[in-house]
Amino acid sequence: MSIVDVNRMNILDLPDEILLNIIKKLNMIDVFYSLVGVNQRFDRLVLDPLYTNHLDLIVKALLNDNFSTEKQVLSRICEEILPRINNKIKKLTVNQYSMEDILGAVFYPQLYSLSLINFESDTLLPYLRGIVFFSIFTCLIKKTFVYIEDDTKLRCLLTNQITHVNIKMIDKKPTVLDENESNLFALILSRSKRLTDLTYSQWFCSENSQISMYNLPSTSCVCSTLTKLNIDVNDFDDCLYFLDGRFDSLSTLIIYIQTISSPLSNIDNTRQLPKLKCLSLITYCRTQFYDSRVVPLLCRMSNLEELTLYLSIQRTESTHIDGDHLYNEIFIHMPPLKKIIFSIN
Repeated sequence: MSIVDVNRMNILDLPDEILLNIIKKLNMIDVFYSLVGVNQRFDRLVLDPLYTNHLDLIVKALLNDNFSTEKQVLSRICEEILPRINNKIKKLTVNQYSMEDILGAVFYPQLYSLSLINFESDTLLPYLRGIVFFSIFTCLIKKTFVYIEDDTKLRCLLTNQITHVNIKMIDKKPTVLDENESNLFALILSRSKRLTDLTYSQWFCSENSQISMYNLPSTSCVCSTLTKLNIDVNDFDDCLYFLDGRFDSLSTLIIYIQTISSPLSNIDNTRQLPKLKCLSLITYCRTQFYDSRVVPLLCRMSNLEELTLYLSIQRTESTHIDGDHLYNEIFIHMPPLKKIIFSIN
């Protein structure tokens, strides 16, 4: 190919496979706004079910100088594009600046996975509790907020069709949450009637925050349909709470534990866990309670097939952990074990 031919090349000269790979690397909102309606070929590629089955529609923050423009772009997507692809969408990712517009635009009959990313607690709670906000100007300088109980679109989706939920909370500072109404984790469990897969994390701007089961109402934190849980917790006791029977269908647990310390309550650490098939237990803080707490928990998992352990431990009787110890104390209790990943320091 001559230099002249190269200089004359156009993006439309590329084959569909390469064009689609380029499109997949671009921001989805930009792609919809810029390419849909340009020509039939772009429409065919951008609106193809392989591309639209998972929508990532995250809008930048209010403080961004271009926020008003982005809202106009989002408006066009909701009015002109979503009605053309809504029956193809299976996974949806939104944030607090796009959720209300996106969920309210159309019906999503095939949607089963919902990711709520970078939400603040005060923003998400009203939707989970079924409270709709209306602002009424009572005079030129006074504004009154009216709260009306209602089934929001989010609650309807969680109740009727969503099976996979991924929630990432980011708050400016820790707040004291009301036990009965304001705990997000408990609300998610109570609203999600078909939930099978849950990933939940909460971060503050200055530090990460882990769930503590002590702050959760025991009657709300029950889910008979949940089979996979990925979560950060404060203490080893919280891990035991998740395995005390409140999630009786749980087969996969991926858990990040802040500290493994002495028991804070009387939780049974002896009952067998025959339904658990996959465990990933990760903690980066050094613990002295490996032998007394972690090993007994692992011995309860007689049908475990996959095990991931990242631990930093301190022992007085023995300074190292070898293959004989792992087999005789742990693996021998897991006959079906097929896959092991571990780092024990």
